[in-house]
Amino acid sequence: MGYYKPCDELDRCRALGKYWENEDFEKWTSEYLKIAKETGYPLAECQVGYAYLEGIGVEKDLEQGLYWTTKAAEDGDRDGQYNLACCYEQGTGTAIDMEKARFWFEKAALQNHDLAIEKMKRM
Repeated sequence: MGYYKPCDELDRCRALGKYWENEDFEKWTSEYLKIAKETGYPLAECQVGYAYLEGIGVEKDLEQGLYWTTKAAEDGDRDGQYNLACCYEQGTGTAIDMEKARFWFEKAALQNHDLAIEKMKRM
């Protein structure tokens, strides 16, 4: 999490690691959702999107996953941008749209997201 600037929201997110380690995924997701709704913090939005896309601690819901992943991407989270690009590339929760995929891969790559950089090299 060295990419994120120190702030209260980051501290709150870091504290949730204990739920992940204890495999209390419902609590992990619900606490991230609380932070995302209360603050709009991009890391929290990204984690909530991931949870819904994968069904971690919640029932898998591609619509909610895409909603929260889009918010994270638009709010500048590089992992959210990468994840959203993957959604467009693979048609997860949305139609396949390679133009949008490339746009979001590029956004993430410009923030030094390693997987996005590799993806851009191959596109």
